[in-house]
Formats: sequence, C-alpha cells, structure tokens
Amino acid sequence: MLSYQTDLKVSDTAALRQEVNEIWPSFQEDVEKGNFRAALISANEIPTGTIIKENHSYNFVFNKEDNGSWKCTNDAK
Repeated sequence: MLSYQTDLKVSDTAALRQEVNEIWPSFQEDVEKGNFRAALISANEIPTGTIIKENHSYNFVFNKEDNGSWKCTNDAK
C-alpha cells in the first residue's frame, strides 16, 4: 500500500486517476520486486479542522492479471 497526501478533492476521481497514473509506474516497480499480485494507492486530502481534524481518502486497487498485466479495479470494465 502506498498512501500519499493530495491537494485535490477526493470527489474529483478523474483528476485523482491522472495523478495516480503518474505515481503507478514507480510504485509498480516496488510491487513487482515484492512479488505482490495486488497493490493499493490511497490518495488522502489535506486534513481540515482546528480541534477535530477531518480527512477524506480514495483508494485505487491494482490487481495483477494472469498474463502479467496490471488492472486498476476502479476503472470501467
């Protein structure tokens, strides 16, 4: 799992997906070195609030297919 803080709103999934497209190739190298068949990238908004902090996140799940390619389960089928 890779967790990072984004300046984007998690409700803007299209923009988040573009951001994850930039992150995934580097993270994929680590995932492959670890021989994992699944990976998760968690985009986290900057926490808001003074006393009680509120944070929203959105997760992108990647699964390795039998042919060796990777597929993001968040993408349309």
